[in-house]
Amino acid sequence: MNYKSISPLESQILQLVSNHNIIVFGVEEIKRLTDWNKHRIHNIFHSLEQKNIITRLKRNHYVLTDHIAEYIYTIATETITPSYISFWTALSYYGYTEQQVIIIQLVTTQQKKPMNLSSFTIQPTTFQPKRFYGYYKNQENISIATPEKTFIDSLYQIHKCGGLDEYCKTLQHAWQTLNQQKLVNNLLRFQNKSLISRIGYIIDQLLLPKTKYIKNLEKNKSQTPVKLNPNNTKKGSYNKKWNIIINHQIKKETII
Repeated sequence: MNYKSISPLESQILQLVSNHNIIVFGVEEIKRLTDWNKHRIHNIFHSLEQKNIITRLKRNHYVLTDHIAEYIYTIATETITPSYISFWTALSYYGYTEQQVIIIQLVTTQQKKPMNLSSFTIQPTTFQPKRFYGYYKNQENISIATPEKTFIDSLYQIHKCGGLDEYCKTLQHAWQTLNQQKLVNNLLRFQNKSLISRIGYIIDQLLLPKTKYIKNLEKNKSQTPVKLNPNNTKKGSYNKKWNIIINHQIKKETII
């Protein structure tokens, strides 16, 4: 790590951050490592920020500017807390879609505004606390939805994964890798019968192999008619099995 025009103290902070593999840092982290007073650290941070060597994420949260692209997922979830990666971003992370995303989509329980960071946009979506589950922290220290929860979140906010056709393509691509029992358990916990009707119908239309867990979904379907595509008009034919108004034709090329 070589920077021009930096002082010995600035260089020491940068070396500490690098040696301890700290992605997001603030005054307290540096104080623990150096025992310097807070005013001194603030001044060094200000100087480094002016030189664009570090970037301020929010109050007392900084990152090395050169690290943004490499660690954007970790940075995003540590900047907005609590949160986890989901929707199209998670689908791309798992390799279920070929689409490359520059919008980092998060689920959080807080009301947060989108923020721009370098060439990325961090876009939070607020969920009720009861629906904030089904995620884990992986070996890269990224908080991300499980594959099963990713597909539930994405169907719930279908516009955040490229629309219904893209959703069907990714579900078909991922199906053999998904744990159907976990998918069903996560669906039931989400407490949204409309989602159960939609995904049940989609699974049938894509002719995806079903275990007993998927077959048991029908008894938990919506008791009132549900639009297949919530963003389209209510007109369309009717599927009695799933209580679905078919207002969107799944493209034939997405069907196995």
